[in-house]
Amino acid sequence: MITSKPAISSYAIDNIRGKIANLRELGFTDPVKMITSNPPILGLAIDNIRGKITDLRELGFADPVKMITSNPPILGLAIDNIRGKIADLRELGSADPVKMVTSHPAILGLAIGSIRGKITNLRAAGFTDPVKMITSSPATLGYAGDNILGKIADLRELGFADPVKMITSKPPILGYTIENIRAKIADLRGLGFADPVKLIRWSPAILGYAIDNIRGKIADLRELGFADPVKMIRVSPEILGLRMDNIRRKIADLHDLGFANPVKTITCLPSILPCHVDTIRGKIANLRDLGFVDPVKMITSTPSILSYAVNSIRGKIANLRDLGFADPVKMITTLPAILCYAVENIRTKIIGLRELGFSDPVKMITSLPAILGYAIDSIRSKLADLRQLGFADPVKMITSLPAIMGYARERLLLCGKIVMQLDDDGTDGMFAQLLRQPRAVIDAIAAAQPRTWSEVRIIMAAARRNAKP
Repeated sequence: MITSKPAISSYAIDNIRGKIANLRELGFTDPVKMITSNPPILGLAIDNIRGKITDLRELGFADPVKMITSNPPILGLAIDNIRGKIADLRELGSADPVKMVTSHPAILGLAIGSIRGKITNLRAAGFTDPVKMITSSPATLGYAGDNILGKIADLRELGFADPVKMITSKPPILGYTIENIRAKIADLRGLGFADPVKLIRWSPAILGYAIDNIRGKIADLRELGFADPVKMIRVSPEILGLRMDNIRRKIADLHDLGFANPVKTITCLPSILPCHVDTIRGKIANLRDLGFVDPVKMITSTPSILSYAVNSIRGKIANLRDLGFADPVKMITTLPAILCYAVENIRTKIIGLRELGFSDPVKMITSLPAILGYAIDSIRSKLADLRQLGFADPVKMITSLPAIMGYARERLLLCGKIVMQLDDDGTDGMFAQLLRQPRAVIDAIAAAQPRTWSEVRIIMAAARRNAKP
């Protein structure tokens, strides 16, 4: 130590020993390390150090000792200079200069003109709010303007379309070497992420996670029963920031709330994991207050319900009632996905059905809410197919059996062809029955080319007997 810092040799060893003891009494846990990094401390009177701690506390710094430990040169700064720096930072737009300095004490050693210049440079580089950026990550002040511009260019070359936006959301990125970022992208690809750049763009914080930790998180999730952890993380990258104990606890909490298969529920909506259990409990209670008898069952079938504000759900119920639906709660209970549909789209679907010839679309949708998920062009095509097959009134047929709209076009055409070749009347009813049969039964009937409904029924019965073990 004396070799690297010759000035220390001018102090008596007893004085050095006393200074170490005094610093320890003031709360510094490693005075030797402090002095080693900043030997001039030995020349400061202990009363002055004590006074500096008091002054810093009066300025609003909650833990001056911790602050000085991280940046010992602070002890050499006049308190008036520190006070002036805080005022200057406030004039530059910082809402909380004390917090800013606490997180990065080295700011006190920077000239205000230098800080002002850095803000100007950041703005010129495309950052709209440099002050906010510096406030959230004061270490930004330590990077040269050319280095920042170079980092932006390098990130763009790696495939990031908007490096400025990315850095704005996670300023510490400026501290990562481009080689490390490139290596992280390669490592993520090796773990199974098809588009690491997109993943990082969604959650720049990933650049701060060690690849071994990410690998471990994937393995841990797999052990908990998640079949495709990579897909889960791709959908909700913030999972990487969660402790496994918290994830394990969330699964247990969901069990306690009544979810029979929490792993499946989380798989469908990975963003549940960062969600606090009290928030989920509150959403269940709110749904119950709105009239839903089994909110857990609803959420299980459509987990995204948890992402909807209760006022939004209340508004959807009111909107459905305004559109003519007598019991929106029952309707949503039957098909929770209705909450995902914009009310304008529902209104458009009603108008579209009416234009196709359906006299009471609201009644139709009430009997089969799934209709709201069918594209109007698909419904129009099915009407045309049925009409081409020879059915006299496809609109009437679908009105009496809306479920027809839910079958694939191939099945409709095959069943329609079979029925229209029969010598019997009552083709609409036969068609409806045939549609509900297993595909193997329908294929057997088509292959036999029956001429009467009685023959069809014989083939259906035989096919069912053959299907039994």
